Amino acid sequence: MNDRLPYLREKTNRLSTFPGVYKMKNKAGEIIYIGKAKNLKNRVTSYFRQSADHTPKVAKMVENVFDYDFIVTDTEYEALVLECSLIKQHKPKYNILLKDDKGYH
Repeated sequence: MNDRLPYLREKTNRLSTFPGVYKMKNKAGEIIYIGKAKNLKNRVTSYFRQSADHTPKVAKMVENVFDYDFIVTDTEYEALVLECSLIKQHKPKYNILLKDDKGYH
């Protein structure tokens, strides 16, 4: 269980409902996951719900989240392009499926 969940839930309550990209970070400040959302508040909230039914990979990632940053974009497409660029730049641990150089659709 992540001891930071109360803090993360409180922070998430203040998020925008606009599209954007979020960067999950571990205790050392390293980016461990980058994702995009058409509604940042709804998407990020889904990680920190009490009754969340995550896959083992996502559950492990959530256990390691210490904090997160986000970038609001004007459109979902802009968020998609930004997400792809940031994944290629940072190569986060939990974005394994998107790490290769074959591109991101």
